[in-house]
Amino acid sequence: MCLLQYDLFFRNFKFKWWFDKDVIVPNQFEKKFPSALIVGVRKGGTRALLDAIALHSKVKIVRRETHFFDSNYSLGFDWYRNQMPDIENEDEIVIEKTPAYFTNENVPKRVYEMNPNMKLILIVRHPVYRTVSDFTQVYYNKLEQNKSLPVLSIEAFRTNEAGQETINMEYKPITNSLYDIHISKWLQYFKTENFLFVNGDVFRANPLHELRRVEEFLGLERSITPNQLVFDYNKGFFCFRKTTKIRCLGQSKGRKHRSVSDDVVLKLSKMFEDHNQNFFRIINRTYSWD
Repeated sequence: MCLLQYDLFFRNFKFKWWFDKDVIVPNQFEKKFPSALIVGVRKGGTRALLDAIALHSKVKIVRRETHFFDSNYSLGFDWYRNQMPDIENEDEIVIEKTPAYFTNENVPKRVYEMNPNMKLILIVRHPVYRTVSDFTQVYYNKLEQNKSLPVLSIEAFRTNEAGQETINMEYKPITNSLYDIHISKWLQYFKTENFLFVNGDVFRANPLHELRRVEEFLGLERSITPNQLVFDYNKGFFCFRKTTKIRCLGQSKGRKHRSVSDDVVLKLSKMFEDHNQNFFRIINRTYSWD
């Protein structure tokens, strides 16, 4: 039972618990480290994937990106645990999402040292479309900050010493699309079996198809149903309904891409081709990125 006690010294009320064998104490909420990470890719659909898998009754998600393994590692594991959601049952799975993890060279080792059995989810899109989406976000960020606006045809390419035009390996919207380079660093520590590669282009059009794969990868029973996936014709993508409330992505998600010429798209496609093929070879899976 619970007795209300008045402390004359501190002049405040406080609750004091008295326990006996006949009193049943409710389970206390706990926090635990994630057993799965959505590590990328940026502008690949990571937020939508996180919101979608959160429809599962056994999944608890970290709503905000913690950036623990890249930017906030010095804050320590106690800080990281405190960012986790409360769980009630041991069979609940905690998932954290920070897309910057995939391209940061320090992250794979740090994740492995914490949990060598970590389940890693990587959602990838056609690299050209992902690059344009990434560029679009950079463009509008600079517009809001009243900074000079980038032009993709200028930023994306460089001319080498031989006079040949190549992709600019120092421009983040480009390097973020070189999936083979980044996955190679992860596979120095983890096996491909630790990874689930989600097709972002399929997920956008038919999320349930990819969600079934996520449920299986996480060892969960099939729980998410089609009526929980609600297509918003104004936004042009799916929203998610867990109870009566429908959760949709914010205004910055799914916005119209900056206009890019066919010539730039063609050049990017050709320059990404070798990287794409190498990525397919590494993960033993192909995508229709022609």
